[in-house]
Amino acid sequence: MEIIDVNDLINLLSEDADYSFFYQQQDSHELFNMLMKHIEEANNQINSFDLTMLRSKQMKSKNPFLHHTKVQIKCNTCNYSFNSLKVESNYAFYFHLNHARTIQEAIDYIQQPEIITEYICFYCSLQFLRKKYTLNEQQKIIDQYLSNNNYDEDSLTIIKKIIEQLNVVKGNQFQIDPQKACLKRTVTRQTHIAKYPKTFCFFVNRLIVHPYHGLIKLDHSVYLDSTFKVAEKEYILSALVCHIGDSNSGHYIAFKRTFAQDLESSMNQNKSYKKCEWYITSDKKVTLTKQPLQGQAYLIFYDTY
Repeated sequence: MEIIDVNDLINLLSEDADYSFFYQQQDSHELFNMLMKHIEEANNQINSFDLTMLRSKQMKSKNPFLHHTKVQIKCNTCNYSFNSLKVESNYAFYFHLNHARTIQEAIDYIQQPEIITEYICFYCSLQFLRKKYTLNEQQKIIDQYLSNNNYDEDSLTIIKKIIEQLNVVKGNQFQIDPQKACLKRTVTRQTHIAKYPKTFCFFVNRLIVHPYHGLIKLDHSVYLDSTFKVAEKEYILSALVCHIGDSNSGHYIAFKRTFAQDLESSMNQNKSYKKCEWYITSDKKVTLTKQPLQGQAYLIFYDTY
């Protein structure tokens, strides 16, 4: 793969950013997201770029960081569950320091159920309509919607469409306000990771707004295992981005792990990797190091091979 000159990369990204973006301390997560955006645009051929790498066939492949999440809602009144057909696509997982200190805890928190009040339950609303619209043809329309538990629109929009269909049925003598037909309930919402990425990127949110001190940085340590397993795949800690300093100033450094593939095991179709070496990058300086600053991690990368 061709190497991009860092100045060319900065010029490319700055076309889509505020002029001062690269002349002040910036969130490395924002920079990561900007990189992902440009890579996706290059893959989709939305825009053309001057950089050879972004035009090359090597870039026209699936983004290794891309993952998908889906949401399931369960009504705590009728116990009916329905799935959203909308799939969220993202590149980084949030690592909430107030709820997690390890990778597994971070993943568990992402998929942890949460209670939501005043949520329109589609099933309860349909049962309400079923009691009001009693004609056979109207009952059939409602039953068709009851048999499906996957929707790509919000409940109010669907209820409005259903009521429009019910009102035009011959012999109908009943009219109802869609707002009154939408019954609000307490529900349990749960996010599921529908597709895991090839490379995990975890964003450790270390900046919070303190009620008295304003923006402050959390120095809580995170505890990173060299490997972790999820969805029957093993992921290996491969890189870290750390921030040295406080919320007002500081310096970013990066740690990268290099792997030496065991040739003999590869010939046996059983891939394993020898003990690796870590390198630290600080500005233009790259040196060998024994151990990365895991406790100060800001961006965490795990890869699968």
